[in-house]
Amino acid sequence: MEIVEIFVEYPSGMTITDRASYSCEADQVYPSERLQAVLREFSITEAPPAVSAVINGVNVQLDSRIDGSFSVGETMQSRSPESALARLLRLFTEPTKEQRQQFGRFCHTIAAAAFLGAVGVWHSTEAWTAESVKLEASLILSFVITFVRGMHSFRGE
Repeated sequence: MEIVEIFVEYPSGMTITDRASYSCEADQVYPSERLQAVLREFSITEAPPAVSAVINGVNVQLDSRIDGSFSVGETMQSRSPESALARLLRLFTEPTKEQRQQFGRFCHTIAAAAFLGAVGVWHSTEAWTAESVKLEASLILSFVITFVRGMHSFRGE
């Protein structure tokens, strides 16, 4: 038995997240008694939920059983767990909304650092040589690029 994350999503928009026990021998997920009681109570007024779980790093759909447990669908047998490199690359190729917002915050932090660096160079430079102009221009360009990229990340692009 191992502990897995279980997600219960109702058509009305309500989502319940809990932990459950997974038996790989029986291919069944056993939710807690508390979650079973909540599901029984909501079954009176709500449409049937979509239930999924994260098992070995793979999000799988679960099918309800009469005894209150869930059986793992065919997707578990057909998919193998992702490698660590594939999960790392997915952060950049298919980021979630929260990951895009965190990337936007990071870009804005870098933009603030570039802006403060440009102000510092401006005030500390006594003689404007080609090197100091190039440094100031690169800091200003870094500020503009990271600020705009951060704004695009916040919008979800």
